[in-house]
Amino acid sequence: MPQQEFDVYEEIKRMGEYIARARSEVSAIMTAKDSAGAEKNINHIAAELNEVVRHTEEATNTIMDQTEALQKLAGNPPIDGTKVSDHAMAILEACSFQDITGQRIKKVLQIIDQVEMRIDRLVGLLGGNVGTSETETLATGKERADESLMAGPQMSGQGVSQADVDKLFP
Repeated sequence: MPQQEFDVYEEIKRMGEYIARARSEVSAIMTAKDSAGAEKNINHIAAELNEVVRHTEEATNTIMDQTEALQKLAGNPPIDGTKVSDHAMAILEACSFQDITGQRIKKVLQIIDQVEMRIDRLVGLLGGNVGTSETETLATGKERADESLMAGPQMSGQGVSQADVDKLFP
């Protein structure tokens, strides 16, 4: 009879450890941060996508405003080449939104990969069959040596401003 009590104790202990690991994996899905402190969780996805929408809207409005200004200039000869050049430059600068948008979407995809990896671990803990996927490579914890330098565009009011970057160049 004492052997059965020991087995029950061990089984309860294993169940407690199992529940703790499962809870840890679920928690990591919602609160994950990378080694640089950047958020890599599902809550951050909406904020990143909202920034994509905001930057796209701003760029679209700038392009439309500058194009209208060019059309007005074209309708009022003589045409001032400096003003045309200024409006064209503003349009080109506004088109940089595509690069920022791409970087933000890449960050969202990385977050989704992290969430997928955590869910795969959770499924494994619950006895499911995860199968072979790229997320198993992520599970090793190995990241690029320069990962902390690749933060991409920052949220509004965070990171280095464009004015700060411009000061670096004469």
